[in-house]
Amino acid sequence: MKNIKWFLITLLLLNIGNAMAQKADSVKFHRHNGRMMYGIPNLTDDQKKKIKDLKTPHAKEVLPLKNQLAEKKAHLRTLQTADKADMNAINSTIDDMTQLQAQITKKNSAHTQAIRKILTDDQRIAFDMRETSGKKFSQHRRMQGSHGKRG
Repeated sequence: MKNIKWFLITLLLLNIGNAMAQKADSVKFHRHNGRMMYGIPNLTDDQKKKIKDLKTPHAKEVLPLKNQLAEKKAHLRTLQTADKADMNAINSTIDDMTQLQAQITKKNSAHTQAIRKILTDDQRIAFDMRETSGKKFSQHRRMQGSHGKRG
């Protein structure tokens, strides 16, 4: 009898967990459909279109840089794990990675500023608060497949 009781409690908890996960997925789905793009409230259709129009060119610019950065990271790992590490090659690869990361950061900053120009003061505050909360484009990054990377 005790085993049946524990089995039913476990089953109940699993069902509650699944229901909560489905609700979270539903909230994310609605936000990605433009109801809460980039965490910005009350976007007009025109603002949504302008932001979407900025997104694709930005992604096309940044993706090759991110790919190059990933290649450099893999190369660095190879260099660092060699039996006889070549510090000149390691340092050179780190320098290359730093340059690529700086390019990506600059392009992301320009993209952020382009979005901010489209927003009202209230929307800009919400957008900026989201930026400072450590969630910078996290949803956007996941959709681009770049996170640890959708800046």
